[in-house]
Amino acid sequence: MNGERPLLPKAALLETWKDAMEDFISLRKAEGAAPRTIQGYRENIGSFFKKYPTAWEGTCRKCLLHYLSQEGISPATYNARLKVLHPFFRFCVSEGVFPFSPAEGLKYRREEARIIDHSIDAIKKLLSVMEARTFTGTRDRALFLFSLDTGARPGETLQMRPSDIDLRERKAIIRPATSKTRTGRSVFFSRETAAALLSILAFRKKEWNDSVPLFCARQGTPWNSRAWTGQLSRYAKKAGLPRFSAYDIRHQHAITFLRNGGNLMTLQREMGHTDLEMTRRYLAITEEDIRKDHEKASPVTSLLTKEKGVKRTPLIVVKEKRKNPPLKIA
Repeated sequence: MNGERPLLPKAALLETWKDAMEDFISLRKAEGAAPRTIQGYRENIGSFFKKYPTAWEGTCRKCLLHYLSQEGISPATYNARLKVLHPFFRFCVSEGVFPFSPAEGLKYRREEARIIDHSIDAIKKLLSVMEARTFTGTRDRALFLFSLDTGARPGETLQMRPSDIDLRERKAIIRPATSKTRTGRSVFFSRETAAALLSILAFRKKEWNDSVPLFCARQGTPWNSRAWTGQLSRYAKKAGLPRFSAYDIRHQHAITFLRNGGNLMTLQREMGHTDLEMTRRYLAITEEDIRKDHEKASPVTSLLTKEKGVKRTPLIVVKEKRKNPPLKIA
């Protein structure tokens, strides 16, 4: 039966799903998985087995199919669950818990990219409600400008240390240990962002060493993407704007970069994308700009349509007489 435990001696098996999860997590730590990835394993594996406590005893495949086919589940949620459970069950197979993976044959769903193009006015309104006189407002303004300037992922930015930035060179290092792809890279920022970073450095307490993140909570403790998105949502509400998330800033960087004539390959390196196709998603938005601008500025449209109440004379291509009538462009 799909996903059932094999008839092996009890000693040869991991007794519980918790035992298997801990061994799996130890393996992933040894392989260099990021802390947030490890946290995701604990949350998602635990959530599945707490919802289906009998799954470990032989009904895992059936429970997994039910878990992934619940009504209203989005492609993003489906993929997030499968992304965790796929490698976990492969590990269980390698340890002799299952004869084959309960997730075998399950494919990822295609996700519709949620990319919102915020206007310049909306961004200015959001920045205007961040109180620059306080630690929180200064931190949030610097964090927003840095994220917009560099396109770095929220999880990468929030783990940066003061030593990761070079104000003189206006450059920051995304360390391999904090990069989503486990590959380090450099990102660059403007003078305005450098000034904002200098302001938040001035707010840091003397007893805080380099291990305290650059963008930390008031107490000097680490901050996470969820808290940052919640803060942005409060600012958006105060400014009378729709919801604004931490990832919206990253998307806005990509859109604006391309809109201002930036190179796609350069953007790929800035964003830390391993696949150029991920970067190409933003071209759809900027190409729509080109289409609209072309409709406004098309030489042919201006030549052959009414302008200021003056009707243009249709252009007729006149050629030597032949069997086919002349082509008339209306």
